Amino acid sequence: MTRALVLLAMMVLSACGSSTSFPSPRIVDVRPASDTVGRTEPILLEIEAAFPIRLDYAEGDVQTQGRTRVWIGEQEARVIALNAQSLFSVDLPPNLGAAAYDVRVALADGRETTSSRGFTLVSQDAGTPDAGPDGLPDGGVYVADGGPEPEPDAGQDPTRPMGEGDITGYEFETISDQDIGQPFAIIVRAVGPRAADFTDKVDLSISKNNGNVSPSSLDKFVGGICVQNIAIDAQGANVVLTVTDRFGVQSSSNAFKVK
Repeated sequence: MTRALVLLAMMVLSACGSSTSFPSPRIVDVRPASDTVGRTEPILLEIEAAFPIRLDYAEGDVQTQGRTRVWIGEQEARVIALNAQSLFSVDLPPNLGAAAYDVRVALADGRETTSSRGFTLVSQDAGTPDAGPDGLPDGGVYVADGGPEPEPDAGQDPTRPMGEGDITGYEFETISDQDIGQPFAIIVRAVGPRAADFTDKVDLSISKNNGNVSPSSLDKFVGGICVQNIAIDAQGANVVLTVTDRFGVQSSSNAFKVK
């Protein structure tokens, strides 16, 4: 009875094929929201959207229909769906200059949304202070108040090196069964007070008697999320991956099969 009710709910949601059956999508987050010109790593795009679905009664399968397209400014970007059509890895188009770019998302049924100036690229020297007439940085008008200068809040500085306790753990997206030697993407999220600032490298290992994993480290964390291709060179059941950072914090994936 429960399965029948679930399928009935899905049928109601997908009964009408027109885009008017679903609300407009919404861009929830772009990570990072800015970087310097020449960035080669993908950015992460999170959206909120209802997707048309197709029911395969013979196989008992439910699939989302169509693909999602993304533009950075006027250029279309390569997109990989990472998590149930809500999280995407987006490769930046080549030769983007310093500017604030609109981020546009289009679903297969024609619905669209745009984040105005949602991603910014700045030149390498954009942070150089403006020199005054004497060639010295122009700090503006100084007004002495007689009090001590406030200490910078180190906890709010995203460039401060990670310390013990800043990251308390890691979360793997569920890994499905895989084929031996075939690369597949894993998603790992840092957890902790400074998870959003995390860009460090972590070691990657595999459970005993399940062969080797390549690479042996994850080094593509952006905004606390790593999306990286790996491969496993041996077959086995109950394979588990584990990440370990330089402070000894460890977390493991679900158990999955390598065929």
